[in-house]
Amino acid sequence: MKKITFPENFIWGIGNGAYQSEGAWNEDGKGESIWDRYGHIPGNVWNGENGDVTTDFYHRYKEDIALLASLGIRHFRMSIAWTRILPDGRGAVNPKGIAFYHNVFAELEKYGIEPMVTLYMWDLPQKLQDAGGWANRDTADCFAQYARILFQEYGKEVSTWVTFDEPFCCAFIGNYLGTYAPGLRDFSTALQASYHMLLAHGKAVRACHEMLPGAKIGIALNLSDCKPATDRPEDAGAARRADGYRNRWFLDPLYKGYFPEDMLRLYREKGVALPEIREEDLEIMSERQDFLGLNYYSPHFFVSDEKNWPVGAASVKVGHPVNDIGWEIVPAALGNILRRVKEDYGDIEIQITENGSCQTDLVNREHRVVDDGRIDYMHRHLAVLREAIGSGVRVTAYYAFCFTDNVEWALGFSKRFGLVYVDFGTQERIVKDSGRWYAGVAAENGFETAL
Repeated sequence: MKKITFPENFIWGIGNGAYQSEGAWNEDGKGESIWDRYGHIPGNVWNGENGDVTTDFYHRYKEDIALLASLGIRHFRMSIAWTRILPDGRGAVNPKGIAFYHNVFAELEKYGIEPMVTLYMWDLPQKLQDAGGWANRDTADCFAQYARILFQEYGKEVSTWVTFDEPFCCAFIGNYLGTYAPGLRDFSTALQASYHMLLAHGKAVRACHEMLPGAKIGIALNLSDCKPATDRPEDAGAARRADGYRNRWFLDPLYKGYFPEDMLRLYREKGVALPEIREEDLEIMSERQDFLGLNYYSPHFFVSDEKNWPVGAASVKVGHPVNDIGWEIVPAALGNILRRVKEDYGDIEIQITENGSCQTDLVNREHRVVDDGRIDYMHRHLAVLREAIGSGVRVTAYYAFCFTDNVEWALGFSKRFGLVYVDFGTQERIVKDSGRWYAGVAAENGFETAL
């Protein structure tokens, strides 16, 4: 056995999202979000489940934060529900929503836990969706107003911010594939949404640097290691297009100040309505951010498939082990992404803002949840992460995802990612074996391995 040790002051954290964990969907003045609307439409979510109650963090935050502290975790990534602050997405501020997050931050401070706060984790106010959602340019200005309210209100309590969580999912799965809120199926709309999310991100970064010069702010992208499934040239082309669709469409404007020309050309050829790309917008989008958040779970392997309009690429499995959600487990792919980001976009600070695995979790006769598969997943990915750091990639943080089991978006309660088991009927919490293992990693700043 050898000991893998991480750099001094490396951040070990854990995360949850507002819609996924808070519940209290219509309490204390909170407005309706697109996920509230989507989750209440029969057939959209597995078994008719939704985030109305989920893990009830809104009422149980003191209990949950005490549990987090008992594990020795000192960094907590969370998101703020836009509609708790601005029920209509703009206009009047909800004082009870403001007070709730002050209370959460005070409780975290009591235990010496530092928050990383995400401004947007998929829950657009429904009132803004009714006005066109992210396809409407005005939504970017509404977001900038919302961000300024948060910076003004919580700037003394929060020093690390994330603008958007996984804008690819919000834009394309929500507006093109239609299997996430708001449930639309139009590629041109999705492309417009992605453009305005990037614009909103840049506006929020500028506001943060202006209002909170000592704070750090970035975006969390779910980047994918896109590889061809075979050695056929047409599959290599498919993988390149998929990389442009999933990765470069976001990374290039953030770090190079332009959208990838090969994707613009492809979309024109396929008849997609492109956003109106303005030079002043590109300047805002590429405003210097302080770190790049990376959410990583699984790679993708592609074959050419013209039926998958307009990208012409289909993701297929190639024989790697899969977890309970059907995602292939390939730890080396995390290293590939990290090195690629450095090679293509420079020596930027990267924080792993999400990483974890969905497993079938059962409470056994000893009232334990023995989830060795999840431990093995984190163990192997952390080993790869340490190798990447050793090769010169500047990674400063790792946030396991997620803290407690919760509503897994359109999959309801059927899939569990938490390091803490939740009985959704009784709200009992049970720390899984993976949670105890991860607590040990954080305490030791590393772990022993036979790899």
